Amino acid sequence: MKDWLETKNIYIKEQVSKKLKQPERRLNALTAIEKVFSEEFPELLKDEGVFRNIKKMYFLKLYECLKGTVLNDAEKSVINGLYKLSS
Repeated sequence: MKDWLETKNIYIKEQVSKKLKQPERRLNALTAIEKVFSEEFPELLKDEGVFRNIKKMYFLKLYECLKGTVLNDAEKSVINGLYKLSS
């Protein structure tokens, strides 16, 4: 499994290369996710082993708890995409 930075960079390249109507929605969601984790749980983004060892469902729930509201579709899509690309 790839670390956070490598996975994020691959995800950004993939989103930019797709012909989506609003690719900025997912890129903005990615920025929001990264901001919350960098403020609340920076180890997840910095330590290679942390992101690699967290299951997707735990990541989703943890982000939802840290964010304090239900995730929107763009955030769910980003997290699903990140985990798909990280393996």
